[in-house]
Amino acid sequence: MPSSVLLLLSLAASEPLVGAGVGNADTFITEGTKQYNAKQYPKAIDNFTKATRANPALLPPYLQLARSLLAAKQISRACYVYRVYLKATPDTPDRKKAQAESDQCERQLKTAKNQPADLSGKYVDTKAAFFAALDKSQILDKGGAHESLKALVKDGYMGPDLGDMASKLGAAAQAAADDVHKRAIAYEKLSADALKSARALYQVAQDVSVNVQHAAAASAFCDGLAHLQSKDLKKAEALFAEAAKAEPTNKEYTFYRAVALVQAGDKKGALKVLDSDLKDDPRTEVLRTSLAVGDSPEAGATELERLLFSRRYPAEK
Repeated sequence: MPSSVLLLLSLAASEPLVGAGVGNADTFITEGTKQYNAKQYPKAIDNFTKATRANPALLPPYLQLARSLLAAKQISRACYVYRVYLKATPDTPDRKKAQAESDQCERQLKTAKNQPADLSGKYVDTKAAFFAALDKSQILDKGGAHESLKALVKDGYMGPDLGDMASKLGAAAQAAADDVHKRAIAYEKLSADALKSARALYQVAQDVSVNVQHAAAASAFCDGLAHLQSKDLKKAEALFAEAAKAEPTNKEYTFYRAVALVQAGDKKGALKVLDSDLKDDPRTEVLRTSLAVGDSPEAGATELERLLFSRRYPAEK
């Protein structure tokens, strides 16, 4: 299976990584606190972890997560989260109390057994890979910025800077997707893989909670062009119709729907589509004339005369 197909399949199955798409941080904190007080530590850990991903800049859930991990005897992980919290929080009474708890956690860690390896070094390397890929605009590539951010989240990296990384990735992904769409709508010849990358890039932006209102329409349009290239005309026409419905103000989507119908041999259907949304467009008139010529010479001549003289065209100079 081609790598581009695998990429699209993996993105289709992806879940939000960072930001509001993960859920409501306050709700996670409320649920986690209830579970911590009820000594349901695994559930509390899950909710506090989600809170740190939903809003990485919010500091209280880090401390609550560290306490839940320590209570669950996940000492190595607890110490890591205490360090994250202490590094990010200002000097307050809560911080002094957390420092004491952290010191106790570090002492326990020295004698603890069967604890997972410290991943701090791996986090440093993965973050470096993320920024290096982002600088080169390598978003969807193997080892690219999206893959690096996913690895950080999967491996349990935490910190307020996770939100900044997600924001930069989302902005870069949207810009790259918009560029593909802009070039496609301007009739630039793009490969099928390049066209399909628009949907994947918009999905990356969505995974880090960047809401792109035109993403659905633009994705459908670019996918439609890819199917038009491969002569899957029925699928192309359906995608162009989807794009036009999602963003009715962009009449090019309707025009390309008509193109797909014409290539499929349904010129009358194409004219019906154009008459509905592009009645005064010169391209509609050209198709109407073409159909008339096909019907009969007389009808063609009448339609051609109307096309030529119903508009005022300046004489050549």
